[in-house]
Amino acid sequence: MKTLQLHVKALIILLVIGTAFASCSSDDDVAIAKIKYQVSINASPSNGGTVTPQSGEFEKDQQINITAIPAAGWQFKEWQGNITGTANPMQLTVNATKTVTAVFERSLFYLAENGVTVLAPDAAVGNSGVVNGITYTKRTADQITPENAETTCTTGITDMSELFMDDTNFNGDISHWDVSSVTNMSLMFYKASSFNRDLNSWDVSNVTDMSSMFSKATIFNGNISNWNVSSVTTMFGMFRDTNAFNGNISDWDVSSVTAMNQMFYSSVNFNGDLNNWNVSNVTDMSYMFWETNAFHGNISNWNVGSVTNMYHMFRGAGNFNSDIGNWNVSQVTDMSGMFTDATSFNQNLNAWNVGLVTKMNNMFSGASVYNGNMHNWQVSRVTNMDYMFSRATNFNQNLTNWCVIHIPSEPTGFANNSALTNSNKPRWGFCL
Repeated sequence: MKTLQLHVKALIILLVIGTAFASCSSDDDVAIAKIKYQVSINASPSNGGTVTPQSGEFEKDQQINITAIPAAGWQFKEWQGNITGTANPMQLTVNATKTVTAVFERSLFYLAENGVTVLAPDAAVGNSGVVNGITYTKRTADQITPENAETTCTTGITDMSELFMDDTNFNGDISHWDVSSVTNMSLMFYKASSFNRDLNSWDVSNVTDMSSMFSKATIFNGNISNWNVSSVTTMFGMFRDTNAFNGNISDWDVSSVTAMNQMFYSSVNFNGDLNNWNVSNVTDMSYMFWETNAFHGNISNWNVGSVTNMYHMFRGAGNFNSDIGNWNVSQVTDMSGMFTDATSFNQNLNAWNVGLVTKMNNMFSGASVYNGNMHNWQVSRVTNMDYMFSRATNFNQNLTNWCVIHIPSEPTGFANNSALTNSNKPRWGFCL
């Protein structure tokens, strides 16, 4: 009986020992299976694309396929780090802690951040590239035609003057053009009488000359409200004879502009809010609103202290009647024809300092409702008052205080068909 008990105890001990050894062996196997390494997977630059899989821990000896996925406008260049090469995808064996970086580079042709403009700064002229399924070719200004304009990349062009001048049938979509290097857009769409496109995405921040840019582009009314025109110095004739244009350009920074002569000449539909414009550097406003029949915007806040020429400024502007009585016109020398046929204008201009003006001929000719007080005007330098109040059928203010020493006799047609009585006329040749 004791022998049996000993055998049983021995068997139990052996079983316990065996189980212990088996348990140790099993733990070793589990420990070996769970060895992992950190793999850091990156993209450079970070906005150039993505890489799969993401960084993380991977089991020892695991093979993973790493794939570089370029973002729009980018292309995969190479792998750097613990693997190198240009294959994509690339296989990596995890046998240690590793770092892998997918390097991306800009495509030759790509979209700007605004999602509209096609850029190709590193492409050579003649190179082509595909953006959003469209093949674009980089061209010089001389190579652009109405037929290829829609598929042209314009990066690097500096002069677009006269580009579509007289192209009366052109209406291509050129909203994608990169004009960030352009300095001259004078006459660009002159007489392009079919053109009417949205150009609001254009970066015109380096343009200095926009003279006659849309002149006689008779149906143009495209959105250009966001343009940065802060470098422009001349807007001479920019919207002349643009019969349809009435765009919102109220936020334009025109502080560098010196020439606005003929800017809205016969732009018959224009009635934009321009009151916040900084026109302090403008010297020439002649013909600016000539026959801009719809215009009656408030421009009372304008600082016109640098303007010397207001020749025919509001001629034929039939609806204009803004209160401009506080304008500083002290530098103006020519006011001839300024309010000719401005049939709605009737503001008090008595506070104007016209001491440097030499020409007032036709100034209020045909201004049929005008009867503003001008008693205090110092007109001693004026040499020409011909037809000044001709056809001003409502005007009859007392001008006897005027100093007209340089005008010895009543000027030709001075008050023809006006209401001005002889008793209210100046004393010609005298300075009281």
